Amino acid sequence: MAMSILGIGSGIDLNEVLDQLEAVEKNRLTPIKAQQKAVNNKISGFGKLKSALSTFNSATAKLQKKELFQARSASGNDNYFTTNVNSKAQLGNYAVSVEQLATAHSVATNAINDKTSALGNDNETRTLTIEQANGQKLNITLGKDDTSLESIANAINQAKVINEDGSTSETTVNATIVRSGTDSYQLVITSKETGEQQAITSISSDDDKLNSLIGFNANQADSSAMSEVAKAQDAKFSFNGITINSSSNTVKEVISGVDITLKAVTTTAQNLTISADNDKAQEALKEWVDAFNQLQSTISSLTQFTAGDANSDELNNSNGPLIGDSTLRNIDQSIRSIFSKGQTGELSVLAQIGINMDSNGKLVIKENELEKALKENSEAVAILFTGDGETTGIANEVFAKVSSFIDNDGMIDTATNGLNSTLKSLDKRYDQVNNSIDQTIERYRVQFTKLDILINELNGMSNYLTTQFEMMANLKK
Repeated sequence: MAMSILGIGSGIDLNEVLDQLEAVEKNRLTPIKAQQKAVNNKISGFGKLKSALSTFNSATAKLQKKELFQARSASGNDNYFTTNVNSKAQLGNYAVSVEQLATAHSVATNAINDKTSALGNDNETRTLTIEQANGQKLNITLGKDDTSLESIANAINQAKVINEDGSTSETTVNATIVRSGTDSYQLVITSKETGEQQAITSISSDDDKLNSLIGFNANQADSSAMSEVAKAQDAKFSFNGITINSSSNTVKEVISGVDITLKAVTTTAQNLTISADNDKAQEALKEWVDAFNQLQSTISSLTQFTAGDANSDELNNSNGPLIGDSTLRNIDQSIRSIFSKGQTGELSVLAQIGINMDSNGKLVIKENELEKALKENSEAVAILFTGDGETTGIANEVFAKVSSFIDNDGMIDTATNGLNSTLKSLDKRYDQVNNSIDQTIERYRVQFTKLDILINELNGMSNYLTTQFEMMANLKK
């Protein structure tokens, strides 16, 4: 790359002059850069606004669920039973008595002194059949070398039930080997589920030798090879005086909204109390208020105004990027209008449940009033937020309105797209002006180069003439 020697001929620092001219020309870019910065700040500002609105809407969505305001808690003696309740459960006290627990059926062989030796005859195959009271039937084919206690247990546990449609399912029994003495083992077959319908009614094989060791018939239990070690029975308990039988110790919907799991037999009736659980609703409302207040803080930051120099035409640098923006103003006013217009139910405004607007436009919760409203009339509080068909509900209205702001092609996206379009135009304008400046500076450079050459030539001619005049003067002496 050739080194610039501009000014060497004239003796004038034309490069410095050119730099000064370029600096002056670059001033034409200053207003464009200021506009670019302002537009970028607005785009960033709308991003912050959208984020705050999204957080607020997530908190609002929780208040759209009516069951939030109908949450229930249950208390009782966990030594005897545990409960799981939902919003459908009726508040009140209930008496629970457990007469017996549901148990799984188990049968066992007599003690056998070797768990790995074959117990069947010499036939190549035989079938082991296990039947249950519910009609479930399991057929297992055993090979000549598969008749030890260990092999039988493995075969039972790995077997599949072939259903009528050809599909397979897991067996409803399992097998274990119990070491009952130093050199004695017992095969125990147990139904996987509790209840009388899961009882094992028959275990048989077409291998008489094997059948004499593991055969079982519930109708002839006393003469069967295997004996019953745990009886199959249904759970039996009473709920508020009503006797209930269940094949499982976990009973779903014993009354609407209440599941109960029995754990032990009671000697006296135990109390179950179902009460309102307002903690979750209070927590969700606090989260909602906090999210709204954070939204207001974001809006305040984005619209902040700081008075600048009265004689200056420039905006103060500490002003918010969306100060005076109509989109933001419309968003804020739309949300506030939902709060102020009220609903048509028994409770119509937030102030009736202890949520008020302060002088700064933020929401404040009066804890005692909110607790009282939820305790005394949670249904009305639920309707205030979720509606009842006739009234929309604050949460539903706010969620729909905010969604229209933050959804794709919503109000914020529309505003941001417009700003991006403006930014593209500014970028194009910047490039045009910058190219124009480059061309102007290059034109100056060409002109300065020509000037440098001309001055150099004139200086050379001047020096020549001076020399000639001096020589002529010397000749006359």
